[in-house]
Amino acid sequence: MGGWVMAEPPANISARLMARVLLVEDEPNIASIIVFKLEREGHQVRAESSATAVAAASQAFQPELVLLDSSLPDGDPFALLSLLAARGPVVMMTEFRDAATPPRARAAGAVATVEKPFKPTQLARLVAQLVPAATAGRP
Repeated sequence: MGGWVMAEPPANISARLMARVLLVEDEPNIASIIVFKLEREGHQVRAESSATAVAAASQAFQPELVLLDSSLPDGDPFALLSLLAARGPVVMMTEFRDAATPPRARAAGAVATVEKPFKPTQLARLVAQLVPAATAGRP
């Protein structure tokens, strides 16, 4: 199974646990498993399968956390990561097993990287760890 690497956790922490999570994943089977697990954990999840749909989805859904696949068929995921990270925390999910991808993702603004394949419970734990900071500005 894959592992995950997290940058320093954000300092501003809230007690609220549920978050709006935008999932950007082009593999339907992976997306459905992630959506199922996170919704069972109490999160509101919107799934998109392409880079072109993300801007509109992000504007409409106002996610507090984004889970972004590192290989999308229709765009540069690192450019998309930079854009999304300016709005809030982003976790990059990657199947690339090289030493360069996690630091490149963090340099582009990711708060963490998750290596595929991963267990849904592993991702849910990471989301739970990040959610307090992601929802800190919520009224």
